[in-house]
Amino acid sequence: MLGTSPEIRRLAGVTLALGGFFSALFWVHLPGSAGSGPMDEREAGRLREDSQVLRQFAKWDKALRPTLELHRAFPENHIYIGQLAEIYGHLGRFREEAAMWEEFLDRAPMPIEGCPQIARAYEKQGLTQQTRTALERCLAIDPNNPDSVFYLAHALERAGESDRAADLYQLGFTRNPGYLDMGIGLARMKLRKGDTAAARELAARIVAASPANTDALLVLGLACQRSGDRAGARQYLERGVRLADGDADFHAALGKIAEEDADLGQAILHYQKVVDIDKRNTVVAARLAVLRRVNQ
Repeated sequence: MLGTSPEIRRLAGVTLALGGFFSALFWVHLPGSAGSGPMDEREAGRLREDSQVLRQFAKWDKALRPTLELHRAFPENHIYIGQLAEIYGHLGRFREEAAMWEEFLDRAPMPIEGCPQIARAYEKQGLTQQTRTALERCLAIDPNNPDSVFYLAHALERAGESDRAADLYQLGFTRNPGYLDMGIGLARMKLRKGDTAAARELAARIVAASPANTDALLVLGLACQRSGDRAGARQYLERGVRLADGDADFHAALGKIAEEDADLGQAILHYQKVVDIDKRNTVVAARLAVLRRVNQ
């Protein structure tokens, strides 16, 4: 999914879910908000109340009908559009979710509040190009928004476009040095480009500021390993395993270090963990089979 630990970042959907209801109480009085047919205030109020309570208690299937009725009556009201997008997302109807976020970006006074949800809706459908286009659009809406910079950089990184990803990470981290995920992304790019010393220095600073940050621990461990400091690599990678034993990357790195140390038992142990966590990792599975064969 978009982002790694950045999923903890601000999600505008939360704003829509919590604050949007109260704003909607007044929206129907604004000129030009009426839609396909008249709806008296009593009926609108009942539907708003039903929608709000049903969404509050995660009754997403039941919340759909009253929210749809509100949207049909007030099609320009961005609050109902955002609420519908949220409902469709929880129902697993990602096509409709994406369509609603498209409407939201077109009609909301602050379209950035639909980011990065619109990109996630496309990503959940496996639509890589649409995901990328949505992220580019979000950045164009507000080029100074740090989340938009980060999510696009992360998507570019996953697509193998390291140069532009690195530029965006650098831009975002320079503007927002407290945005640790941006710094970790930049450190990963430096490591990928072979600038091991810079990657290690940056990752070490982030670990010092956030000792339990597993993404930073992984980058720092890998940077130590590549610079020949296997003791340092083990230190940070083992700390990462204690914090996130279900992360296959830590076990893969520790398995490689164990191989370098000629510790066959530990290599097998960590590679088996990788295969247990990620059964699609055929590269590690093949290496594990070789090690098991020679260990017989």
